[in-house]
Amino acid sequence: MKKKLLIAAALLVSIVAHSFFIYYQSQGGYIAGTNDGLSQMVPFKHFLYETFHKGNLVYAEDFGFGGGIITQLAYYYATSVVFWLTVSVVSLFDALGLVTPNLELWLQLTLVVSIIRLAVVLLLATHAYRLFHVKLPHAFVGAVLYGVSVMYIRHVTFWEFFADAFLWVPLLVIGLERIIRLGRADFFIVISALMLVNNFYFAYINLVFVFVYVVFRQFIRFPEDRLRRRQQWLLYSGSGVLALLLSAFAFIPATYGFLQNERPSLEHEIDLVRFDNILYDSRLFIIPAVFILFALYRPLYRQTAFRLFAAMSLLFTVLHFSPHVGSFFNGFSAPQYRWEYLASFTIGGAVAVGLSHWRFEKKSFYIAATSTVSLYLLLGLFGEVASWSVSLVIFGLMLATVASLWWKPMITPYLLIVSCLVVFNGYTKLVLHDQAIVKTNESFVNSSNYDSAEQRELIALVQEEAAPLERLDWMVPLRNNTPIVQSFLGTSLYSSILNGNLLTLYWNDLEIDTGRESVSRYGTLGNRANLHHLLSSPYWMRNQNVASEAPYGFNLLAETERYAVYESGTRLPFVRTTTSTYRQADLDDVSMLTREQTMLSGVILEAGRDTPTPARTIDVMTEEVEAALDGDTLRVTSDEGGIDLIPDVPSTARGDLYVSFDIRKLEGDGFFIKLGGYRTTRKPEESIYRTDLTSMTLRTPMSERVPLRLPEGTYALENVTVEWEDYATLDSVVEETKTRPDIPVTWDGPDFDFTVEEAEPGTYAVLPVPFERGWRASVNGETRDVLQANYAFSAIQLDQGRNEVELTYRPPFFNITTVMTLLGLVLFISYRVYVRRKEHPFT
Repeated sequence: MKKKLLIAAALLVSIVAHSFFIYYQSQGGYIAGTNDGLSQMVPFKHFLYETFHKGNLVYAEDFGFGGGIITQLAYYYATSVVFWLTVSVVSLFDALGLVTPNLELWLQLTLVVSIIRLAVVLLLATHAYRLFHVKLPHAFVGAVLYGVSVMYIRHVTFWEFFADAFLWVPLLVIGLERIIRLGRADFFIVISALMLVNNFYFAYINLVFVFVYVVFRQFIRFPEDRLRRRQQWLLYSGSGVLALLLSAFAFIPATYGFLQNERPSLEHEIDLVRFDNILYDSRLFIIPAVFILFALYRPLYRQTAFRLFAAMSLLFTVLHFSPHVGSFFNGFSAPQYRWEYLASFTIGGAVAVGLSHWRFEKKSFYIAATSTVSLYLLLGLFGEVASWSVSLVIFGLMLATVASLWWKPMITPYLLIVSCLVVFNGYTKLVLHDQAIVKTNESFVNSSNYDSAEQRELIALVQEEAAPLERLDWMVPLRNNTPIVQSFLGTSLYSSILNGNLLTLYWNDLEIDTGRESVSRYGTLGNRANLHHLLSSPYWMRNQNVASEAPYGFNLLAETERYAVYESGTRLPFVRTTTSTYRQADLDDVSMLTREQTMLSGVILEAGRDTPTPARTIDVMTEEVEAALDGDTLRVTSDEGGIDLIPDVPSTARGDLYVSFDIRKLEGDGFFIKLGGYRTTRKPEESIYRTDLTSMTLRTPMSERVPLRLPEGTYALENVTVEWEDYATLDSVVEETKTRPDIPVTWDGPDFDFTVEEAEPGTYAVLPVPFERGWRASVNGETRDVLQANYAFSAIQLDQGRNEVELTYRPPFFNITTVMTLLGLVLFISYRVYVRRKEHPFT
């Protein structure tokens, strides 16, 4: 009966906690931040569901230019336990015809999943706190303080999978206590393995918590502790090894994906301390008043469990103010505050124990109560509080809590639950809704800012026209995952974990501008016709007001009132063959255009033999426009000034100009760059999302005068060069391929097959497939290396004559991780049998 009441109470509290969002969704709104929520969380869930149902469990050609699912999406949902449980339910309902698993469904499901997940968090935390001789009602109150916290709903709103982290902490504590008290590690092994599979990033954070907890438990012991310290450490170590073995099939590829991702190192100095008002309106971590009172109430420290939870809570609270700790928990990168749920758990434990062992002692209570009220008055009157209405509510709840412990302690648990629900829903309304997701609704999702019917009309037309594997260069501005949202093969992607070779290609190897400076994303091909041909992207779609920037040789295919789509008049085959190879190191000091032309003429490999031909650099004159150029310093004196570039080319010249330069704004703030009709932006120097790269190459249509415009300010402008691309190389290669037979391609998830007839000696097949560890190739039944080619893509050396080529993708280290997982399974079963026989020797 108690279990049923507890489950009902957990569901009720969870529903009431989400009451504002229940109302908001009934009015057409969604729980999703307008940035990452709509750009990553919901699209990735929809994408993975569709991909898995097509049988593509490990690789997807429509994930940007193509990529491994576990290596690049395990950080999000690819191995998430909660997501897979959701998928199983949605799949059942889909099979029964009860739901349509589209993007809207995944938007709506966020609320349902969050309600259920929070209820489970409350149940798990209640069970964990009960291990410390806490009464059931008080354990439940502690669980509410843990789960019904601002960080939980913040995570759900902006980065929904972050909220799964709340599930693992109580489970880990249960597992650790079973080791310490019973000498049984099986539960801890299973939970640790599942956690490592679920998400490597939060596994790291939670394992730090495990270490802290274990260290505290070495010094704070209970009468029921069975194992000595040395025995505990042996079990911890063995459990960790077994958990790693069991999770190897997912954890190792996911970790490899993180390590091969390219991220500029953080150049900013990290502050020593960062303060926020954790009593009133911190957006990360609000301490309940009852914990402040209990932490100052000396009689509670007679309880061993209270000392344990209070000590860890005070440690985590102090660490909350250190950006260096935020950096540590973020893999020593830019400080991120995603770990404070650990403090919420220990605070919940301290309050649960405190309630169960509350004894009123007059002097100690007056000291604690006076100190608590004074602290709230001090931070309320002199601290930074966003809203006086918020401060009055929080202060009133604090006074009510203090008064209840003095007057009627029996009502304190109910008051604490009500307080959590008030703060939770107030935070949801005032911070998350009013300041962040007020526009996240059905109208916005169906607008031109995200996914409009007008956009889909042109995309459908392209998909009818396009050959298999041909790509469309289109994305809603700032929405690099538009191809995922609108279900087409595109040229853009936004993810925290990406193929590092592709990022390096964009940033350094070819300097492809993406329209805005940012890490964790790539997008478009810079309107460069050579790249469109090389990467099988013959379609280009934009708003009408920038349609004049269409790549050279692209012609209008169709248009609507707002948009236009263009198509290339020529094609290169998806699989190209060449006998011309160029050594990558020989191209280190050449221009981006030279590299493009070299990729067209042959293939760039680590080991090549031919000599590249430099692109044609032309003389250029400059004229200042509302600006002064003094050497390498450009001072712009208007909102849009700069210089005009006047290239020395014949008046009959056709083609494009490639303009390269190094630029940095000396004031350090962000700025835009306009070259002709093309516009891009650079982030301010203090941004943690800047690439710290100053070298740029921009393509612009041929013109007698090319304006380079910048906002008012002072800039370092260096190494300005202009090259003329007349597309003679591209035309020659296109004509040459017309004389060769077509190479049919079959691509089915991780399997990619084609046949090349009559290859000459020394021929390479060049593929616009991103180079990634995990691809295996065979040529005529013999294993062949997949080579990194053209900086970020793939090539295979062929035999003379006919070549039947088969490529298969498996997650990195597939064979060894499979063996490790199987070995872990055998060892775990053996351990279970050993423990069972030890406990029941005659059964």
